[in-house]
Amino acid sequence: MAQATATAPVSETKINTFLAQVYLLMFVGLAVTGIVSLWVSESLRFQYALFTNGWLGWGLFLLQIMVVAFLAARIMSLSPGAAALIFLFYAALVGVSISSIFLIYAQEQIASVFFLTSGTFLISGLVGLLLKRDMSGAGNFLFMLLTGWALAWFLNWIFPWSNFGWALNYIGIAIFVGLTAWDTQQLKKIGQQIGSHPARGGLVVIGALKLYLDYINLFLLMLRASNR
Repeated sequence: MAQATATAPVSETKINTFLAQVYLLMFVGLAVTGIVSLWVSESLRFQYALFTNGWLGWGLFLLQIMVVAFLAARIMSLSPGAAALIFLFYAALVGVSISSIFLIYAQEQIASVFFLTSGTFLISGLVGLLLKRDMSGAGNFLFMLLTGWALAWFLNWIFPWSNFGWALNYIGIAIFVGLTAWDTQQLKKIGQQIGSHPARGGLVVIGALKLYLDYINLFLLMLRASNR
């Protein structure tokens, strides 16, 4: 009994260390995105090319998908350092893609939405960490909603309808709030199981990537909603 009591804090420490590594890498990725985005936004020539050259925009989008797909497929064979560098490269690509927000929105508006997103993300993450109920079923439902939402967003992009687009915006916010809580709970479960798993470093990167995607999508949707 005494032995079980002594080892419990060690297990909790490992979980907290794993989660701390995930969040640290995610925040570094967000910092890279922010710095690259601000830097690229100062190049009017590039911004003009990004707005007028559809191939450039689609090329950046496809490159991001390829990087994420490569990272997901090779995460178990990559060294933790290489996986982290690829993740940061992806974060830089996202920074290039969203750099136009500094031309569309005022910096004060971006800053206020950033803090609002951070607060929403923090609360959602705490729900995922502290909620005792298993959210596995909710996760399947959220992914089905995400698939339908992405399809509806694509159709609305082809056949724009203002009111429907705004409705999709708020639905997207709700979906990514739910996904943030679900992903956080799943990462806690992974932390309880991996211990000294040889792929621990890769799982840290994948966890950081999931939370990073939740945050970026939530931020962009809330930024768009702030203009309503």
